[in-house]
Amino acid sequence: MKILVIQLARLGDIYMSWPAMRALRRAHPKAEIHFLTRPRFEGAVEGLTAIDKHLSLPVSAILAPLIQEDADTEAALATLNESVDALRDEHYDWVINLTFSPVSSYLTHAVTGPTTTVTGYTRYSDGTLCLADEVSAYFYAQVGTDKPNRVHVVDVIASMLNLEYIEADFAAPQIENFATPLPETYLVVHVGASEKHKSLSPEEWAQLLKPVAATKIPVVLIGAAGEAALAEEIQAHAIENEFVNLVGLTKISDIFAILQDAELLIGCDSAPIHMASLTDTPTFNVSIGDVNYWETGPKSTLGFIYRVEKGHKVDANRVGECITGLLQGQVAPELITRAAGLVSYEKNEAASERFQWDLVQALYLGASYPLADRMEILQGATQLADINKFAMEQIALIPEKGLQNIGPFLDRSEEVIESISRMVPELSPLISWYQAEKVRVGPGTLEEICTAALDVHERLARHIHVYVPQEALLEQEEKVEEVCDGTL
Repeated sequence: MKILVIQLARLGDIYMSWPAMRALRRAHPKAEIHFLTRPRFEGAVEGLTAIDKHLSLPVSAILAPLIQEDADTEAALATLNESVDALRDEHYDWVINLTFSPVSSYLTHAVTGPTTTVTGYTRYSDGTLCLADEVSAYFYAQVGTDKPNRVHVVDVIASMLNLEYIEADFAAPQIENFATPLPETYLVVHVGASEKHKSLSPEEWAQLLKPVAATKIPVVLIGAAGEAALAEEIQAHAIENEFVNLVGLTKISDIFAILQDAELLIGCDSAPIHMASLTDTPTFNVSIGDVNYWETGPKSTLGFIYRVEKGHKVDANRVGECITGLLQGQVAPELITRAAGLVSYEKNEAASERFQWDLVQALYLGASYPLADRMEILQGATQLADINKFAMEQIALIPEKGLQNIGPFLDRSEEVIESISRMVPELSPLISWYQAEKVRVGPGTLEEICTAALDVHERLARHIHVYVPQEALLEQEEKVEEVCDGTL
């Protein structure tokens, strides 16, 4: 068997793919596994012995002709086609897209042969998005910023590939000793972040590190060459701390050696957070703004998150006190802590947040539906049931009146459904589920598409009925039966 794994996201996503690659190798010991990344991030593949071949998609060479003053579309397409042809010529038996982006789905479809098994986002023959498996549909509907998912991406990938992890899947790679001498005991601070708005200013870092100075533990600074000025500013402000400044002086693979013996890694959302999961280094993640820490927080056994919601100011001194407490064996009450099992972190949640996650489990895992504790939930569900019934009635009329006449009514019903998701956030997981299932209706004859669409609406009706008052439910069920029997 020949397997292609596509991972075109950034460094952290590649490192989150490592355990799955090791588990995939263990499940298919004789397979030939190829791993495709962008050249910019190929350093994150060093040490990943579970794969047979690393491939690079020349994204810069493809895009360069398009962003010049006189865009050369033909040159860009020629480079892209050359890369696609080379991949297609490998005749892969299984293509796995771990990128989870609609853009990557085009590449997946392009390199897929007539007998290839596909897992992850791809495209139907008519070019529309295809969610090729149940977990991909789950990812599309429930995973992401401001979504209710509580399962770590590492575990979502395992579920998608039907893999079981063992401890060795999270081991650090074989690494050479780092040449620069390090203190016997030290903390590691990664000064940057995956995005600027998720990082701390030099002044905030200095204020954060001030309580740590009292512990007398040296701080090793790590980061990319472009973050060297930031590191120098941190040192200039935090004069009480002892530093070893390695920012811009290491290869990415050196970070494993630095993390291996560290007492604690402190950082915002970035690749070292996920590298520390492979060295099992205790990790303190300052999670700022648009981040779903349930999905991308540290996977280390001792992983801690200090959450700063979007628009809120970082209390850097308090963060430093929480870090100092951890070094003394005390976990501050505001810290979010790692959990074993399906849910990746433990946190006291608002009732609406808990309702959404419980509803996700009911939709996908067969768990009990959560009890509605707000009248707005019942009202929203009743409105959703009404518009769903209306949509079913319209779909049933398509063969008689034509899609061109019915389409505007269906578009309007979709707008109403989307508005209910915004007005009643507790119901948003159900509406996201419905929208993903609609995407999964593939190309076909008009009759086939209508039948598949009605099936989605019928399943939505079954989920909704839990929250619709009984008198309204009886009326709706009668209408649905008439639609399904073709008498309405």
